[in-house]
Amino acid sequence: MAVVELTVCRLCARSRPDIWQTLARLRTAHPNELHIVELDCMAACDDVPAIMIEYDYYPRVTPQQLIELIESRLKAIAAS
Repeated sequence: MAVVELTVCRLCARSRPDIWQTLARLRTAHPNELHIVELDCMAACDDVPAIMIEYDYYPRVTPQQLIELIESRLKAIAAS
């Protein structure tokens, strides 16, 4: 089974309860497909909340965008 790696800044994500809750929901919905890496700093303070999915950088994501990005990536992996 393929795994999607999602990287977030721990401080930025925790300062945004909506993002933190979305991460928790995604982790529950995709326990074996999503690996969430929490860094102490991503050096992306101007783009909060910023995430990386694999090597792709996404600045200023909303909770809905985060869900859509992850689900899209998971579907692409499943289709390949």
